Amino acid sequence: MKKWIIAILLIAMMAYAVIDFLIGNQESENEEVGLDIGNVAPDFELQTLTGDTVLLSDFRGQPVMLNFWATWCPPCRAEMPDMQQFHENTDITILAINLTTTEATEKDVPDFVEEFGLEFAIPMDRENKVADLYQIRPIPTSYLIDRDGVIQFYTFGPLNYEQMMLEYNKLQ
Repeated sequence: MKKWIIAILLIAMMAYAVIDFLIGNQESENEEVGLDIGNVAPDFELQTLTGDTVLLSDFRGQPVMLNFWATWCPPCRAEMPDMQQFHENTDITILAINLTTTEATEKDVPDFVEEFGLEFAIPMDRENKVADLYQIRPIPTSYLIDRDGVIQFYTFGPLNYEQMMLEYNKLQ
């Protein structure tokens, strides 16, 4: 009798392990973290220019635009007025991540923000961790992330307002 009970328990444990493995793989396939369209955007935590802490995952349920930039970058300067307009005309959360390690001085960032009248969050990537995580090479680089945290669009180079709106409308 003991042998039967042990055999039944072993079979049940093996069946549970197989089912758990199959379900776990299905979930991870649907929620693969990565940098491609259809992947869940990698999470990060940074301090903003104003000292607030932002985690990308805190914005689940909202569309998010990640933009990687620096004050010395001419294409970044060119797209900022359009990004401010985009911020004003949509419900998207913009996280304009400054590549602080590339700046001549960190003081350039608040001066830039004031010059362009930027009203969205400016996370400071002071250790280049998020730039490395997102494998940022050319700047500006932008990602549009849907309400589920999934990357729906990315581009290297500046975007104008019309391009931002076109991609934003695809998120709806």
